[in-house]
Order: sequence, then structure tokens, then C-alpha cells
Amino acid sequence: MPQVLPRTYIRRRLSGVNDFNRDRIRELRMSMNMTQENFAHEIGVTFATVNRWENGRTTPNRVAQKVLQQMEKKLRKMQRT
Repeated sequence: MPQVLPRTYIRRRLSGVNDFNRDRIRELRMSMNMTQENFAHEIGVTFATVNRWENGRTTPNRVAQKVLQQMEKKLRKMQRT
């Protein structure tokens, strides 16, 4: 019997959005020299949400991942100048 993948897995793979794991999120936040609270405010989520992401209890949804991608681009641009 073939393995059946969950719908969320398939959608994430097809969407082209990078996966943000807890280490990547924390590294982004620390690179921007922000607290979890400031980071949460910047991307439009609650402090508790960022805390859960960084502790690995939850992962960002597609919309949040796109915002995080934009923040990474912004950081890279700032580092180039």
C-alpha cells in the first residue's frame, strides 16, 4: 500500500515557501537584534506565537512564512549596505 501524505505536507511542498524551523526563526530574530515581543509585533503575531515557534511546539503557517521570508530579504539587504 502506498504511503499517503497529509494534505498540509503536500500543500507546503507545492507552495514553494521555505520551511522555517525553530532555529531559523530564532537566528533571524537574533540577527535583527530583537526580543521575541518586538519581533512578534513587527510580523503581526503575538509574543506567545513566536515563543511557540522557537520552542518547536508549533510552526508558522504559509502567510507567516511569507512574512518571515520578506524579513530575511530585508535583513540581507541591510547587511549588504
